[in-house]
Amino acid sequence: MNMDGILLNFNRIMANFSTKLVGGFIPLIVYKYATSYKLELAILTIVIEYLLAFLFGTIMKKWLIKKPQLFLFLRVVPIICYEILLLYVAKNPLLCVIGIGVAYSFSYAFKYIPTEVLFTYINARRKVGTGRQLAITKTLDQLAIILGVIIGGLALDHLDMRIVIIVSISLYTIGALPQLIYYLCNFKKANVNQEYASYAHIALKEHSQDKEFANKVSKKVRVVYCLFYFLQESWQAIYILIPLLTYTLTGMFTYSAIATAIFDGVYGVCCLIASRLNNKKDLTIASSLMGIVVGIMGISLVFINKNIMWMIYIICGIMAVCYAFAYFFMYDRMLKKSKIIGRNNTCVINKINMFFLSTCFVSLFGLISLPVAFCVGGGMSILGGAFIPYIEEKTRRMLVDHLEDNEIKEKGKMFFFKKRKM
Repeated sequence: MNMDGILLNFNRIMANFSTKLVGGFIPLIVYKYATSYKLELAILTIVIEYLLAFLFGTIMKKWLIKKPQLFLFLRVVPIICYEILLLYVAKNPLLCVIGIGVAYSFSYAFKYIPTEVLFTYINARRKVGTGRQLAITKTLDQLAIILGVIIGGLALDHLDMRIVIIVSISLYTIGALPQLIYYLCNFKKANVNQEYASYAHIALKEHSQDKEFANKVSKKVRVVYCLFYFLQESWQAIYILIPLLTYTLTGMFTYSAIATAIFDGVYGVCCLIASRLNNKKDLTIASSLMGIVVGIMGISLVFINKNIMWMIYIICGIMAVCYAFAYFFMYDRMLKKSKIIGRNNTCVINKINMFFLSTCFVSLFGLISLPVAFCVGGGMSILGGAFIPYIEEKTRRMLVDHLEDNEIKEKGKMFFFKKRKM
């Protein structure tokens, strides 16, 4: 792995660990310290965070793509803001919730688009597929999250929150600084922050007799993936609401941290397994079935109460196994296909935006009640899983149309262009 790849993984590990110490418990902290309308304010925090993250990410997309390393470092500013505001939730809950939502949304916008765009920049140079590197990156992410939530949960239960906040901010700065320094020393080089296209896309631009038609097909591919990810990313709302459900039942940050740790631990291991199987077998049907199971597990949370709270941990484990395969299969395919149409960054950013919107949409139903939100999120996940075979075939046919004068072939883990002999 080259230096920028190592620094990106180091930044992701430190960021996921440090921000989860406090940031992983924001709705729970609001629920604990709010004097009235506890659940409503906790849910409102989530809604504001993801709605504004979508808006800020869309408005600032150009700058986030151009200088991702800079914004990953600047992310420390909104982190400081929302972690300090958490100290004053008890004094002015509504005002603090709004402030926390705004600051956290900037933090999300500064995180997701830069990190995913950097991943496409770095791995697009590789002549082999992105599957193995994607699995390694996701596993490292989950390991950092596990450590962050477990240590954070224990610390928040037994230590002054101000101590945890100071540690969180310090560790994040340490993780982001080396990557910023590397960027400032190398930003004039031609291959820094450069988007790559496949030979198929380059050949199409040079030889296609109907570029307008090809562009229309390219847009259709992106729209199809947007609709799919709006459904599939609903699991994120379920993932975020599970710790809140656990906290309402137990009143302990540690128990909520265990639920998150189980999910992320199992998910990380299964991503490695999925990457190996994805290179050897067609997982279309298996991924579809597992996507459906994720939705069913989400709906089953409706029946959890304090007497069977331990069932949350089993459900988290099952969801993690199933989602790892469904997510990995579709994300790996999207990266390959978006490279063919020369729209890596666009497709990745569209996916992130659908994550923001889908999570916001499902969380809105939490203002009615958590069971309603779980039913909506689970139903959307079931639809997303059921549509995986259709999406895969639909986008494949679109790519054939996109390269109607060429042949698309798949060899190993990458697609390449071969001009048809006349």
